[in-house]
Amino acid sequence: MRLKEYTLSANTGLDAIKRAPILDTPTDLRCIRITDISQNNDFEDWGYTEVSPNDYKKFRLKKNDILVARTGATVGVSYIVKDDFNAVYNNGTIRLNLKDNVDTDFIYHLFQTKSFRDYIDNISCVATQPNLRIEGLLKFDIPDISYDTQLKISKCLNKYNELIKLNNKRIKLLEQTAQEIYKEWFVRFRFPGYEKIKKKASSIGKIPETFNVVKMNEVILDSIGGGWGEEDYSEQYPQEGYVIRGADFPYVSKGDMSSCPFRYHKQSNYDARQLKENDIIIEISGGTQEQPVGRTVLITKGMLDKLENKVICASFCKRITLNEDIISPYFFYYWTQFLYDTRMIDRFQLQSTGIINFKFEYFLKKGDCLLPPKPLMNGFENEVRNIKKQIDLLASENANLIKQRDYLLPRLMSGKLEV
Repeated sequence: MRLKEYTLSANTGLDAIKRAPILDTPTDLRCIRITDISQNNDFEDWGYTEVSPNDYKKFRLKKNDILVARTGATVGVSYIVKDDFNAVYNNGTIRLNLKDNVDTDFIYHLFQTKSFRDYIDNISCVATQPNLRIEGLLKFDIPDISYDTQLKISKCLNKYNELIKLNNKRIKLLEQTAQEIYKEWFVRFRFPGYEKIKKKASSIGKIPETFNVVKMNEVILDSIGGGWGEEDYSEQYPQEGYVIRGADFPYVSKGDMSSCPFRYHKQSNYDARQLKENDIIIEISGGTQEQPVGRTVLITKGMLDKLENKVICASFCKRITLNEDIISPYFFYYWTQFLYDTRMIDRFQLQSTGIINFKFEYFLKKGDCLLPPKPLMNGFENEVRNIKKQIDLLASENANLIKQRDYLLPRLMSGKLEV
């Protein structure tokens, strides 16, 4: 049976997302976007938008709605609405309202399978980026399984999802802990022994007198743009290797490397760009007003192990190699994150033909980098490195849980395993 036969309605959301202040009015609502779906964000992390009363009625989310990302690198990624949120959804998503004779969790689990992902890849129109049409989505074949059996299968697989969700919460808390240590030491300047250190004026404001401010090109040894390679092996493209894109940043920063595509590369290109531990990747093209370019990722040993140490960054990124005699890669990563989160990075944005690019050479010459004493940076690195190791371990545990869950589903549906 086709998905259409299980569906009451399917439609895309609001045509535009407006950046609105948080007001205590019925027209200012939470709005879920593709990024929220792909990152499985909690309701509290969703953005706000201005909504007319008619749009509110048409696009309001309801419990048991399923949302599917319809554009971009995360096309086909789905999200299940577990509560009646006072929220709407944007036009980057397709909402499915299912009939009563189908279990919503069962359909959601089907959307996590390889067969569904392969189907979406085949039907997504590719111009500048993949685009999923509602008509194509509704033609996806659903096994003809009784409602009672659907419920039993969902109950079994939901146990895996609960463990994965718990691990994701732990990963989020660990990352928040690392960020808080950074802010305490290098934003509020309450690092160990800070009471004895006086402040001095600098180009970025008052800082401890033992700190300095230097330009980015004084701590960056080398940088090189990424590559993309080819989908298939050939004599010209013989080298296997994964690719980290800007779209993968939210996942890989949490130790999840599953979204990184596998490609084949020219040997010379790959050798010059292969990522190593403590490299920094910076996104230099493809940003938006809400999400400027300049996001960064720190490459850890745990990440490399998951990708068999065969990985480069994509064409719209650059690999940065730091002078580790001067600066800690862990400190530098959180410094660039601070610049991004405070929108201090915006001065290096350049918009042309609708695409936002990053003025990297200008960033090297004019970008400020706080430089604490090396022993203090090393102490921070030791603290955060242990946190990153815990994140990598939890991400590996999640990868195993997902593998087991996806292995079970087709066998439960076919009857090879009893529910």
